[in-house]
Amino acid sequence: MKKNKKILVFNVGSSSIKYSLFHNLKRISSGNKERLKTKHDYQKAVKEILEKFKQEKINLIAHRVVHGGDLNKPSKINREIKNKIKEFSEFAPLHNPKQLMVIELIDAEGDPSGKKNSKIPQYALFDTMFFSDLPEVSKTYAIPKALTKKLNIRRYGFHGFSHHYVSKSLKGKTITCHLGSGSSISAIINGKPIDTSMGLTPLEGLIMGTRSGNIDPGLILYLEKKGYNTNEILNKKSGLKGICGHNDFRDILQKMNKDKNCKLAYNMFIYRIVKIIGSYITAMNGLNNLVFTAAIGENVPRLRKDICKQLSFMKLKLNKKKNQKNKEIISSINSKVKVFVKKTNEEQMIVEEVLKCL
Repeated sequence: MKKNKKILVFNVGSSSIKYSLFHNLKRISSGNKERLKTKHDYQKAVKEILEKFKQEKINLIAHRVVHGGDLNKPSKINREIKNKIKEFSEFAPLHNPKQLMVIELIDAEGDPSGKKNSKIPQYALFDTMFFSDLPEVSKTYAIPKALTKKLNIRRYGFHGFSHHYVSKSLKGKTITCHLGSGSSISAIINGKPIDTSMGLTPLEGLIMGTRSGNIDPGLILYLEKKGYNTNEILNKKSGLKGICGHNDFRDILQKMNKDKNCKLAYNMFIYRIVKIIGSYITAMNGLNNLVFTAAIGENVPRLRKDICKQLSFMKLKLNKKKNQKNKEIISSINSKVKVFVKKTNEEQMIVEEVLKCL
């Protein structure tokens, strides 16, 4: 089963489809369909992707699904799995519905080689899988246990494939910072996560592009009492965008020297990151490795420098030249903590997991 598998990976976003074709663990083709708005847009994109690989003998299609609830391993997609994805759409409304729609569109297309009544097996792999065994103390919310049990409420965590990929070769106490339009930080000891900043939904934790991150729950009650749509505000109008009007970090960097709100947004982002890193250092009683990944983490030397400056108490020192060039190891040789810039590869991790399952 494990040999000579051709696997097509779909990474479906709220307005895009990234796709990659792997021959076992080797990526042989990839692409991205962007600016997708309607079901027709997604349908057209799926047809074009399947048409592109018509001559390939694809053995299975693997999907990254953001929220899998209590599903903690790669799952062959059937009606039950589709219902689970739909059930947890409430907690990942920007992603799960689109991912389910693409799964069903592929079902409707059948085998791209043109055989009738022949469908390629589809598997769902969940962003929440990596955090399925978080300790009780970090995954449990302080609400009535009866509600927790009845509604499956817990801290699930997200960006699991990314945190797993960039930490899998590191020993000891590691903190991974996935910093992009969505951002999260995880504490990992010898490959096993003990905490992560996102929770029941991808809204918890850091300030993000348009998401508020941690706020006083009383603020939600207050806004709802005043008649505001808190879901719309906290998911789409808050975060960096709420503070300065920009959710693209490149715009903030460009304008922060002249725009005080952009400067505030940058400083608040740094401050929240440092606070979470500091809490995880305490929880793990030390730190061996600090990892930066994703679009902002991999490409903004100034941000890494400003974060690491706040961690000098750990005898963490950067090599300025290596940091400026986004090298893989950016800590100096006499730093007590190793600091990495690692390019994340969620699709590679998905293929590794599905092959392991097979």
